Amino acid sequence: MVRSWLVFGLTLAVAGVATTARAQDDLGSPPVGGESSAADPADTTMGSEAGTGRLGDEQAIASEQMGAEEFRDTTDPFEDPTEGYFFAGLFYRHIFVPEFLLNLFTDQSTAASNPAFGAELTYRKDGFDIVGSLWWARYAVEGPFRGSGDHVHDTEFIESDLSVLFLSASFLWSTPFNDIFALEYGVGLGLGVVLGSLHRTEAYPSSDQGSVNGYSACDDVNTPNVEYCDGPEIEGYCDGDGGHYCEEGKWSDGGDVPNVVPWFAVPQIALRIKPIRQLMIRIEGGFGLGFFLGGAVNYGF
Repeated sequence: MVRSWLVFGLTLAVAGVATTARAQDDLGSPPVGGESSAADPADTTMGSEAGTGRLGDEQAIASEQMGAEEFRDTTDPFEDPTEGYFFAGLFYRHIFVPEFLLNLFTDQSTAASNPAFGAELTYRKDGFDIVGSLWWARYAVEGPFRGSGDHVHDTEFIESDLSVLFLSASFLWSTPFNDIFALEYGVGLGLGVVLGSLHRTEAYPSSDQGSVNGYSACDDVNTPNVEYCDGPEIEGYCDGDGGHYCEEGKWSDGGDVPNVVPWFAVPQIALRIKPIRQLMIRIEGGFGLGFFLGGAVNYGF
């Protein structure tokens, strides 16, 4: 009797274990530690590692390949090297022609210092600027001049009211320090039409008030210094071998004043300042028909 109850009890135990095994197979085995592998309906990470907020492997790779879009403010001075930029503005230059430079071609000269200004349009891409300019420069001077090798008695007093209207282009490379500051360097080329007039008068050594570099203009032929104020007693006389009391003509009229002059700025150097996208400032200097120093203000669009 005891043996029959023992067999019956063992049969029930085996049946219970088999039933539990089948139930686990249907639902899936739980991971080690008893944590359920079923998706948590409250998990809204959309492919992120559950409960961490981190991107899954596939999402991380896709994000890296596409690249994150960087937001920039509309005034950000950053420039994309693959994109072209345009600027338009105005500039001012002051041109200095010192005596030591003129004395390379003369034995007596007078320094000149004159203004220049104009408008410019700049195209910039990948740190390279092409600057087109239309501008006016004054080349006025008043003082004694004498050609190289000429006799001291041939010194003349020049009164120049000349100016030049230039059309030029500058080609500038740049080395940036950051998005705002850059060093620019290059050359400028152009051609200018000469305007105005130049008057020539014989000159004599003088310490009188109004003299320039130790010379004054002769008031009249042979007056007040016969030795220096030579020539016939007529105004408007321009003799290549004698006295000069006249307005010098242009090349087209047979005179010595050119009708056109070239512009070569070598080198042309500038500090470029761009505090915001819409504003570009250039502080520049260089050499071209004299030394020049100036600045420009441009609007970027």
